Amino acid sequence: MTRSLLTQANERRLRAIASTADSQRRAFEQYLTPPETAAYAASMFNASSGNAISCLDLGAGSGMLSMALIDRFGAEITLTAIELDPVLARTCSDELCSTGVRFEMLLGDALTIELKDKFDKVILNPPYSKMAAKDSRQELLPVKCANLYAAFVVLAIKSLKDNGECVAIIPRSWTNGDYFAPFRNWIFENASIDWMHVYDSRKEVFSDTNVLQETMLVKLSKRPQRHTIKVTESHGKNDAVSESNYPANELICGLKRKKVVRIKPAEPSLISSMQPLSELGMLASTGKIVDFRSRDKTCSEPGPNCVPLVYSCNFSKEGFYHPVDAGKMQWYRCQEPKDEKLLIGPGAFVVVKRFSSKEEQKRIKAFAFFPEAPIALENHQNYIHCGTSRNTIPLEKETAKGLSIWLNSSIIDSWFRSVSGSTQVNASDLNQIPTPSTSQLRNLSTRWTAKLTQKEIDIICEELINE
Repeated sequence: MTRSLLTQANERRLRAIASTADSQRRAFEQYLTPPETAAYAASMFNASSGNAISCLDLGAGSGMLSMALIDRFGAEITLTAIELDPVLARTCSDELCSTGVRFEMLLGDALTIELKDKFDKVILNPPYSKMAAKDSRQELLPVKCANLYAAFVVLAIKSLKDNGECVAIIPRSWTNGDYFAPFRNWIFENASIDWMHVYDSRKEVFSDTNVLQETMLVKLSKRPQRHTIKVTESHGKNDAVSESNYPANELICGLKRKKVVRIKPAEPSLISSMQPLSELGMLASTGKIVDFRSRDKTCSEPGPNCVPLVYSCNFSKEGFYHPVDAGKMQWYRCQEPKDEKLLIGPGAFVVVKRFSSKEEQKRIKAFAFFPEAPIALENHQNYIHCGTSRNTIPLEKETAKGLSIWLNSSIIDSWFRSVSGSTQVNASDLNQIPTPSTSQLRNLSTRWTAKLTQKEIDIICEELINE
C-alpha cells in the first residue's frame, strides 16, 4: 500500500473535524487520530507471518486507524470497525470501500455490541471520560473501570486471540494512583505490557482538536508478562524517537495490589534501598474540605466557631500566610461536632499540593506546616502525618522539616515524573515515595529553613544519599 492511503484518510478526517461542532465532538469525544500517530500505532504491531490477519478497530471514528492497519499489512487483513456516530461510521465505510479490503462496519456502542469472533490485532483511540460506578455497562466488564478508556482497553484484551496484540492511544493516567488500581491489576493478570511510547508534549499530538492530555501509545499482548518492556519517547508526533528496553519488574513495581507502571526504572544507586513513606509510620492523606460542597460553611471573614481554611494559595516559597486575598474563602465555620472531625492540627505536618503539570519546574511542592490551632485543609492539598486514614496524628517537628526538604529535591522530582501519568499528585503515590529513615530526616531538619533554594535542597539530599 502507498502512503497516499493515509493522506486520503487525513483529508476526510480534517473535513470531519471542520464540519462537526465542538459541542458534538466533546459529546462523542471525537479526538480523531492524526496520520502520524496512527502510522506509529500500526508500526508497533509485530510483522505479519504471511497469514490472514483479523483486525478490530474499536471506536473507528473517520477510519484513520483502520487505514493505518491497511497501510501496514495490506490486503492480508479482514477488518471489523465499530463506531457510535452514524456520520463518522459512513465516512469510515467510504474510506474502507476504496481499499478493497474485506470489512464489517458495526454501528453502536462498542461496550454493548456482542462480538462473535476473536481477533489477531485490536487498535483503538477510545473516549477518555469518566465511567460511573452505576453505569449499566460496568456489569458487562470483568473489572470495574473508572474511565471509558480503561473499559475499552479491557474490551480490546478480551477480544484478542491468545498471543494477539492490542495498541491503544490513551492518557498516561492509568499508570499510577488508586483510581486505576483495579484496572492495572486486571491488566497485570491478563496481558503483557510490551511497549510504551510516551509523548513529552501534552498539546502537540491532537493539536488540531485542542486536546491537552499527557498521551501515550501502549502495546499489550494476550499472554503472560514479557521479561522486558520497550519504552520509546518523542516530544511530539513528528519528532525524533529515543528507545530503551527495561526489565519488566523494574517498571511494574510497588506494594502488593497497588503496583504502578513506571516509564523509567528507579535509580538503583540512589534510592532503591529506601523504604516507602507508608512503611516508615507516616501516611499521606487528602484535605477533607471540599469547598464547593461546603459553601454554607465557608466565609470571607472570621466569626464564631471559625477556623482558618487553608488552600494552596496560602503557601509560598517564603512560608505560610493566612488570610490572603486570592479569591478564596479563608474561613471555615464548624457548625456541628462532625465538622470538627474534618480539622487537622495543632502540630507538625507536611502539605503537598495535589495538582501540578509536567511543564512546571517541580511536580511535588511540599511545605513544612506547623499550625498552632486546628485548621481546615481544602481538598486540593495532601498532608502527611503519622496517623491513619481515620485518625490524624501530627508528625514530630524535626521529621516534618526533614521530609519537606526530601520531597522538594530533584531526586524525588525525577522519581515522581517517571511514575505519574496525570496532573494529580495522588496520596497513594506519595505513600510509595522512597524515603530516608526517620533518624536521617531528623538530621536533614538541622539544615531546614523556609527559604532554601533548589540548589541548596539538592546539595543537602545528595550528601545524604552519598553518605
